[in-house]
Amino acid sequence: MIQSLVVYTGTAILMALLGWHVSRREQRVIAAGGAELSFFSWEILLAMLIYIALSSVRWLTSWDYNMYYSYYVSMQSLGEFSRENFEPGFELITRAMAHAGMHYAFYFCFWATLHIVLLFYALRHRKALLPWISLCIFLGPYYVQWMSTLRQAVVESLFVLMVELIVNRKFWWYLLLALLAMCIHKMSLLLIPLYLVPLIPVRNTKRWLPFTLLAICVLLGCFPQWIRWCFDMAGQLFTLVGYGHYYRLASTDATFAFRTVIGPTRLFPLIVGCIILWYYPSIKSMFASDKYLPAIYRFMFFSICYLNLMGSTTQYISRPGDLMRGCTLIMIAYTLCYLWRERKWLPFAVMVILNFYYIYYEIFKAVHMGGSIYAPELYNTFLF
Repeated sequence: MIQSLVVYTGTAILMALLGWHVSRREQRVIAAGGAELSFFSWEILLAMLIYIALSSVRWLTSWDYNMYYSYYVSMQSLGEFSRENFEPGFELITRAMAHAGMHYAFYFCFWATLHIVLLFYALRHRKALLPWISLCIFLGPYYVQWMSTLRQAVVESLFVLMVELIVNRKFWWYLLLALLAMCIHKMSLLLIPLYLVPLIPVRNTKRWLPFTLLAICVLLGCFPQWIRWCFDMAGQLFTLVGYGHYYRLASTDATFAFRTVIGPTRLFPLIVGCIILWYYPSIKSMFASDKYLPAIYRFMFFSICYLNLMGSTTQYISRPGDLMRGCTLIMIAYTLCYLWRERKWLPFAVMVILNFYYIYYEIFKAVHMGGSIYAPELYNTFLF
C-alpha cells in the first residue's frame, strides 16, 4: 500500500510541477515577444518519460494486465494467440515485438508511449492544462483504467487529438485516423459518426437545457429494464460488428448486466459534470480564442449523458461512452484552471476532492476489503 501511495502521489506531483514550469516559462517567453514553446520542451519530454518508465516496469496489477501479459509471452513461446478475434493492427504489433524477442516491459512501454504522447501532443497549444491533467491522471481513475484497457486507451488518447481535425474541418484525415484506430480496437468504428457531434448547431446556450437533458439520462439510467429490451433487439448488430461474445456474456446473466447501481464512482463524476456545466459559460469566456474548447465540451457532455444513461449496465454496454473519456479529462482540467485563476475556492475544493479521491479510496479498498495483488489500483513492479 505504501508503495502505491508514494508512486501515484509522487508521480502526480512531479509531472504537475513539470507542466506548471513549462506553462509559466511559455508565458514569460510570449510576454517578451517570443513564440510558444515547442512540444519537445524538456519539461514535456521529461514528464512523458516518467509516465512511460513507470508504466513499463509495472507488473501483475490486474486481470486485464495479466491477460495482455499472457498473450504476449504465449506469442513468444508458442507463436500464436490463445484468442482469435484480435484486431489486425494489435496482432501485428504484438507478433512483431514478440518475435523480436523483446522483454514484455518494452511491450507495455510501447502502449504507454502512445497513451501519453497522443494526449500531450493534443495539448501542445494548451500547456496551462498540463499540471491539472497530470494530477487527474494519477489521482483519478485514468491511469489505472488506461493501463488495464491498453487498446481502448490508445483510441481514447487518439480521439482528443482527432477533435482538432473536426474543428479544422479535415474530415478525410479524421476518417483515415478512425480507420487506423479500428486496426487497434474495432470499437473505433463509432468514432466516424462522432465527427458530426460538434457540427450540430445549438442556439440555446441557457444552462437549463444541458441540465435537463442530463437529468433525463440519469432518471432513465436508474431503470435499466428498458435498456435490456433494446439490448436484446440489438443482439444481431453486436454480432455484426464483432461484439457478439460480449452480447452473449451479458445475456447469460441479465441480473448482473442490467441492475441499478448507485455509489461514489457513479455519483461523484455526475457532480463533477454538473459543476462543469454550470461554469462552462464562464470557462468559455476565459478561453474565448480557443476553438478546441467548445468541441471538447460537446463530447464531454455527450459522454456523461451516455454513461449515466447506461450507468446501471455492464461495462461492455457503457464502453462507447468511455471512448470520449479523454474529453472529460480535458474539460476537468479546463474547469480546475478556471476556478484556480478566478479564486473560486469552494467549487475548486469540491472539484479537487471529487477528482483526486479515487486512487486513495481504491487503494484502501484493495488492501482492507479483500483486494489482491491483481487489484489494478495497486502499483507493483518486477524490479523489486
